[in-house]
Amino acid sequence: MSASDWSTILGRSQFLGELYSGAPPTPEQCELFYVHIDERDNSATIGFVTSNLPANPRPEWRERPYNRLEFYLYFCDLTGLLVEGWSASEAQNFDISAVSEEGIAIRVGREKAGISFRASSLRLVDTRVFLATEGL
Repeated sequence: MSASDWSTILGRSQFLGELYSGAPPTPEQCELFYVHIDERDNSATIGFVTSNLPANPRPEWRERPYNRLEFYLYFCDLTGLLVEGWSASEAQNFDISAVSEEGIAIRVGREKAGISFRASSLRLVDTRVFLATEGL
């Protein structure tokens, strides 16, 4: 993952910038757990979870215990969608790159395995915090 593109994109105020004072969790601090491709809408939604908690949590979050933040990115107007297999190992590798004039390039997985596409735009569609049990 290009940390600079990830940080530049997600560090903006319309994404995670306000919650994290402009410094969102790094790709290594996030786990991809959800992918939904919608051919009717020509879109994809990708969900991540992190234990790197926000510096500026929402007021309603402060009233309860939590140790994880979940967020979903919605990619619009997909082109070049390619799916070449999918498993848990592909979900461990992801890359979001800003591509001038062409929007955003997304790659989930390794070369020759995973999902790739370009999107004209992206937005944050949901965030939530929750209390997760630590591994046994």
